[in-house]
Amino acid sequence: MALNKINKLERSFLADELSIFNSVYNLVVAVDYQGRVIIFNPTSERVFNYPAEKALGRHIREVIPFTGLPKVLQTGKPHIGRKFVVGNALYVVNRTPIIRNNTIVGAIGVAQEITELQHLAQELKEVKEINDLLESIFHSTREGYLAITNEGRILMLNQPMAELLGVSIDSAVGRHIRDIVHDKRLPQILWTGRFQYGELVRIQGRETVVMRMPLYNQGRLVGAVSKVIFQDVEQLLALAENISSQRRNFSCHPTTSGDSHSARYTVDSLIGNSKVITRLRETVSRVAQGPSTVLIRGESGTGKELVAHALHANSPRHKGPFIKVNCAAVPENLLESELFGYQEGAFTGARKGGQVGKFELANGGTIFLDEIGDMPLPMQAKILRVLQEKEIERLGDSRPRPVDVRVVAATNRDLEELIRQGRFREDLYYRLNVVSIYIPPLRERIDDIPLLVNHFIQKFNCEFGVIVQDVSPEVLEVFCNYHWPGNVRELENVLERAFNLVDGNTIELKHLPPYLQQASQGKKRNLFNHTLATLLQEVEKEALLEALAAAGGNKMQAARNLGISRAWLYKKIKQYGIK
Repeated sequence: MALNKINKLERSFLADELSIFNSVYNLVVAVDYQGRVIIFNPTSERVFNYPAEKALGRHIREVIPFTGLPKVLQTGKPHIGRKFVVGNALYVVNRTPIIRNNTIVGAIGVAQEITELQHLAQELKEVKEINDLLESIFHSTREGYLAITNEGRILMLNQPMAELLGVSIDSAVGRHIRDIVHDKRLPQILWTGRFQYGELVRIQGRETVVMRMPLYNQGRLVGAVSKVIFQDVEQLLALAENISSQRRNFSCHPTTSGDSHSARYTVDSLIGNSKVITRLRETVSRVAQGPSTVLIRGESGTGKELVAHALHANSPRHKGPFIKVNCAAVPENLLESELFGYQEGAFTGARKGGQVGKFELANGGTIFLDEIGDMPLPMQAKILRVLQEKEIERLGDSRPRPVDVRVVAATNRDLEELIRQGRFREDLYYRLNVVSIYIPPLRERIDDIPLLVNHFIQKFNCEFGVIVQDVSPEVLEVFCNYHWPGNVRELENVLERAFNLVDGNTIELKHLPPYLQQASQGKKRNLFNHTLATLLQEVEKEALLEALAAAGGNKMQAARNLGISRAWLYKKIKQYGIK
């Protein structure tokens, strides 16, 4: 009778336990010593999408394959704070053994969804990172900041302000503002709520310029900030003088893109950290100081005009005009009048009063003769006379006019070959080639591509009004493996095209022209197609390019450096299509 009563009580207690497990929101699963499910509450049914009547009595692996309950049965060691994911929800579970009379008779797992908690933790982390960044900015600025509560107690101040006040940050925080500095105006903001701009305040014997601002939180005044803009009025006076000086200089020789007679680029516009570009910047800086004629050589799109601008901008003639003439773009019958001008009535249709030529416009400055290799032979003779005599004659006028002009010429043509063909005057070549500057093609300075990409991204961000941050690693790999026949100009055009298509903050492969996308795929296909012969040809071509670059484009010197004949050098240049 007593035994029946105890069993009855036990069954009642077990029923109460099951009722509790079935009522809780947490996920509860328990197994016996054989791993068979004995508890599978409604939350477990919902989470695992498995009915309890089917789960009970089955081995736990058949119901929840990934659970750690069998491991707990085996080792007797609990699993505390383990995480698992079901669907899009994140859970944390505690699994513990059920021990009776020092024997493991089962195991139970209790889990709780923590997806929201995880999101909150992430938000808190992001808020903390932003707060740390703002504090870093606050403490690293050179301007002095001090913030007070609406009770006038110092909430925070940075190191420049602490040094100005002659206190430490730790000793000042929490004290009333009146205990630190005799600033009556700052507490006044707490009841006026008005900004105070640019007031002259003496602090520790120094005249400073101070700005005071109220702090609001949800429309309620909660404090105020004092900001020292200049810790010494002398700094303000020096800045004002500097700005005034810059304005005076700007008015003397403007360099805006709207002024067609001034240089728009300097040596710093030559983007790159490679050895060849570093050497090029040094060469341009030195050559710019002298009066000699300069011949700029390089493939199309390498930046010959940019170097011409830099030569003028860094020269003693930088206050004078910078005049550009594209010798290939002006018709042959108009080129002479374009360069030297003409008198009234010199020919039918001549403008009344005549016209000043480019050489006269460039007087006191620099004239840039681009594409000089395309200049007609008759005009070459007249250019030679200008270089020799330093004077020009207008069309229809017999009176010579002296000009003080530095000539900078540029070409992508092989002038030595043109001389052999009788299409370029040898005497003019030697007059132009006093100082020769060779600009290497982009394929010879691949290391500069990331810097150039970043430069053009910043440029096009301004022009397009967007915020593109970078190119994808795949795009950069394509850029670094492409041979760039159009050089820097081609790279700029490719990026401008991408800006017209990009819809995020990163330029992807899909934004590139089809030929570059195909180059990306072709690289993978052709990786193992190199024979020994093709590899040797690539090495030979690279050696030729390096020798020509080292000789500044002088083929005689390049052949001498390579230890081959000039005829053999020309044969190889033609074979590899080197320009």
